[in-house]
Amino acid sequence: MADSNQSDPLAPANIYGRSDQEFAPSATKGSNRERSSKCLVYTLAGVVLLCIVSLAFALTVLRTESPEVKLRSPAVKNLRHGNSSWPSFNITITADITIKNTNFGRFKFKDSTVSVLYRDEKIGGGRIHGGRVKARETKQTNITIEVSSSGLVHSKNMSSDFDSGILRFISFAKLNGNVHVMGIIKKHKKVVMNCTVSLHLERRVIDEINCN
Repeated sequence: MADSNQSDPLAPANIYGRSDQEFAPSATKGSNRERSSKCLVYTLAGVVLLCIVSLAFALTVLRTESPEVKLRSPAVKNLRHGNSSWPSFNITITADITIKNTNFGRFKFKDSTVSVLYRDEKIGGGRIHGGRVKARETKQTNITIEVSSSGLVHSKNMSSDFDSGILRFISFAKLNGNVHVMGIIKKHKKVVMNCTVSLHLERRVIDEINCN
């Protein structure tokens, strides 16, 4: 008869051990959360970068400004004038009109005129033909200006100007046009030129020119 007190054989030592498969779900979940967090960070970074690029694009390429118009290189081609006792003048001036377009789109403008004023009275002018200026370029066009004192209503101050030998004029022009950017933006622009010109009668030259 077998001994009833005989102990049962010991169970295997790893009966309570856990295999790697029991830890696999937790590790997988942790890895997925980490990947999801990284994807979220990359997505947010991409959105922020896209916003910065879009803002920079809008502030540079899509932003439009009024072109700059100036009177350059005026030259006296014809000058006839009286004296201080009977002051009068007829002048032909040639000059260059420069139109500087700093936009990233072309500037298309209509025909316009240059008006010349002497002591706030219009005494002549010239014609500016319409055209277009390419993006980020400067266009130069030649103009002929005819000036005469025959239309002056108030000429009592001409004698003192003739005595000084200097006649001062104001040349004024306004260009109306549109800036076209990438075929999606069309902005109307008014460009104003305002220049002061000093003419030396004896030397028959333009001494000074200042444009605002």
